[in-house]
Amino acid sequence: MVIEYQLYDATNKILGRFCSQIAKKALLGEYIVIINAKKAIISGTKRDIHEKYLAKLEISTATNPRRGPFHERRPDTFMRRVIKQMLPRKKLRGKEAIKRVHIYISGIPERFKSRYQKLEPNEIKNADKRRLSYFNRFITLENLCQRIGWKKSEIEA
Repeated sequence: MVIEYQLYDATNKILGRFCSQIAKKALLGEYIVIINAKKAIISGTKRDIHEKYLAKLEISTATNPRRGPFHERRPDTFMRRVIKQMLPRKKLRGKEAIKRVHIYISGIPERFKSRYQKLEPNEIKNADKRRLSYFNRFITLENLCQRIGWKKSEIEA
């Protein structure tokens, strides 16, 4: 059985709009590869976005914080969690759908180049940065993740 992968570039795509359409495609059974996750954008002012996510980091279990909840700090795992939250949680089809989505921080790593040969980037409609008006503010996912604790010393590719 040959698996057909669909390649999507997250550069300058609005995170919520992009992930919702990826979640739909994953539920329909498509295998998806997302590159440049760190270049996705979140609309809003920098201060508001940082405050919102820094407040989320303070949520923990009162009895034993080692039990969770755990907060993703890398752009690829952050985006995976956003997509996962848009899928049916307790149903098998949601669990199977998230397994079909492969997300990479920048480009495709060398060890996976042979798996994803001859992939052409596809386009997601209505998720472009152009949807924002001139005065709208936004930050990149990389900027947010660095602010909440991502250290770039981790492997990017």
